[in-house]
Amino acid sequence: MSASSEIKVGVFVLVSASLVFGGVIALGSGRFFRDTQVIETSTSDSVEGLQVGSPVKYRGVPIGEVSAISFADRLYPRPDDGSLQFDYASPVVIRMKVRVDVFGPEQSELFTKDIERGVAQGLRARMRSAGLTGGMFIELDMADPAVHKAYAPAFASAHPYVPSAPSRFDEVLATLERVSAKLGAIDFEKIGGGFKDAADKLNALLGDRVGSLLADADGFISELRSSNAALQRLLVDPRLDRALDNAASITTDLRTSLPRAVREYGELGANLNAVISNEEYDLRRLLGALRETAENLEAVSERARHDPPQLLFSRPPRKLAPGEIEP
Repeated sequence: MSASSEIKVGVFVLVSASLVFGGVIALGSGRFFRDTQVIETSTSDSVEGLQVGSPVKYRGVPIGEVSAISFADRLYPRPDDGSLQFDYASPVVIRMKVRVDVFGPEQSELFTKDIERGVAQGLRARMRSAGLTGGMFIELDMADPAVHKAYAPAFASAHPYVPSAPSRFDEVLATLERVSAKLGAIDFEKIGGGFKDAADKLNALLGDRVGSLLADADGFISELRSSNAALQRLLVDPRLDRALDNAASITTDLRTSLPRAVREYGELGANLNAVISNEEYDLRRLLGALRETAENLEAVSERARHDPPQLLFSRPPRKLAPGEIEP
């Protein structure tokens, strides 16, 4: 056998062994027996770090892998009518093979069959990094549909379509760009000039009034010192100590004598009430006699006023016999 024939036989044996080995690995992994479905998404952002075979996760659970990454113009070419131009803004289409068996036998086909309802509720695809040294992967998760709106693609997708949402890193960069733009629009030079003018006016205003304020402060301090000296003289006066001692003794006497005096006055009032209650009948008779005497005196006075001679010179009335009535 020639050398060239031996080389051909060796290459054939190596290729055959590689194919057999790869087939055994593929059959052992069960890849050919998995039920998969293809879904799509597209983005206008960069897909740097994402490649075919990158994982696809749904809310953190691995459900498939990226099967194709290409431009929309290549996967969905437009008809040539003679006016075609290169679309520099053509979105990047990402196709994903999803294992529907991970959702269970009863839910295996519902994920892609009813995916439009999930999109209406906020299902979005976004790129995420697996870590500082890891690659990129596609994450399917729920987002706020009011913030991340579901825009229809510019092409007729051949597979169930999931709109994309910006990655967390892109959102941070966009926020920083907006903040930087707003900071750049601020005229710091004008603001600094305004602060300088305000400081100059404040210095001029204070320069006119600081002298008078300091003079008033000196006068106030002098009055405060004199008031303090008068207060010290009052505090060291011995008459103040005696007055305080007298006030303390008076308070002590009142505390001891006042309850006794109140009690004695109470007993006196009770005695007076008792005396008045016992002599009430005699007082009433006395008051009645005094009232009758006053009425008689009034009648005599009235008679004397009208007929004084008769009061002085008339004879006394005739005595009536027992049982006789004056005519």
